[in-house]
Amino acid sequence: MATDILPLRRSARLRLPREGLRGRKGPYLADPGLLAAVNAAITLGQPLLLTGEPGCGKTDFAWAVADFVDKQRPGRQQGLRECYVRSDTRARDLLYHYDALRRFGDAQHGDADGRLRSHDPRHYVELQPLGVGLVAPIQQVVLIDEIDKAPRDLPNDLLRELERGEFEIPEIPAADEGPKQAALSIHRLMRPVTDDSARTPIVIITSNVERQLPDAFLRRCVFYHIPFPDDARLTAILRARRPDVPIADNQRSPTQPDDTPHLDRLVTLFSALRRQPGLQKRPSTAELLGWAEAIDELYEPAALREHITALAASVDVVEGTLRGHSWREVPGLACLIKLREDLAELP
Repeated sequence: MATDILPLRRSARLRLPREGLRGRKGPYLADPGLLAAVNAAITLGQPLLLTGEPGCGKTDFAWAVADFVDKQRPGRQQGLRECYVRSDTRARDLLYHYDALRRFGDAQHGDADGRLRSHDPRHYVELQPLGVGLVAPIQQVVLIDEIDKAPRDLPNDLLRELERGEFEIPEIPAADEGPKQAALSIHRLMRPVTDDSARTPIVIITSNVERQLPDAFLRRCVFYHIPFPDDARLTAILRARRPDVPIADNQRSPTQPDDTPHLDRLVTLFSALRRQPGLQKRPSTAELLGWAEAIDELYEPAALREHITALAASVDVVEGTLRGHSWREVPGLACLIKLREDLAELP
C-alpha cells in the first residue's frame, strides 16, 4: 500500500500527525499508509473506508481521529459519533429516528398538551449520529461500524447523503419551519447552515469484508486495508500501551526491570500461535493487548517472566510449534483462543 513519501504542504487542510494519536484505551500507532489515506479523505471530503481483520484497530482509529480533532479546538469537544450497523439497519436509521408510536400515543391517549404536540411531527424526530454530523455547524467525526453487516441496499441509499451532505425527513411536511432541537433546526430538508468546507464531517466506515460493497459506493470512498502488523510493530504497539515501563537501562530505577525482552517474548508466542495450522479464528491485535494486560496483572512478575521465557525459547521458528511444551501451558490462553474446535487443534 502506498504511503506518504513527500512532505505535506503547510497550507494543507487539517491532517493527522505521525505521532501522538490516542485511541479509546491508549496510544494509537497508525502506519504511514493509514495516515496518508485519512489525510486524503479529509482533503477530498470523502468517507474513509477501512478493512482488516476484526480486532486490528479499525474502530479505535476513529476514536483516535476524533480525539485529535477535538484537541484542535479547546473547549468545543464533540467526541466520536458512532453508528453501529446491524443486519436490519436502514440508511434512515443512521440519519434520524421518527417516533411514530409516541406521536400516536400522544394523539390518542395524551393530555391536552400531548394532543397539541402531536400535530407537529418535528417533536418526534431525533437526529442520529450521521444526521448530526452532516448538518452540525462544527466538524464532527462519525463512525459507521461494520457496514458489511447491513442489507446490500444501505450503502447505495447513503450515496446522495454522503456526497451532497444533506438529507430529507419525509415525515415532516415540506412547508414547515422547525423549532430548535439540540441547537439544530428540524426541517424536511436537512442541510448545513454554512457551506464552509472546514465543517465537513470526517466519516470513517469500517468493514470486515463479510460481503462485497457496491461499486458505486466504493467509488465515492477513500480506501485503506489495515494489514496485520509484523512482530516488530506488535512489540511497538505493546510498548506504547505501557508508557510507565522505561526502555533504556539509564531510565530505570534499580528495582524496575526493562520489560522489552518480555514484550518480545510475548509477541514471539503470539505470532507462533497465529501460525498454527487449522485455526478457524486466529487471535487479533486487540486480543494480544488484552492477553498481555491480563497475565501481567494476574501473575507474580518474576515467575511469569521465567515461564514466558521458557515457552518463547521453545518456539520452532519454522513450524511455529513448541518443542517440549504444550500450548495449554500458555497462561491466559483463554484470552487468545475463543473456539472449542481451535483449542482441540492445538498440540
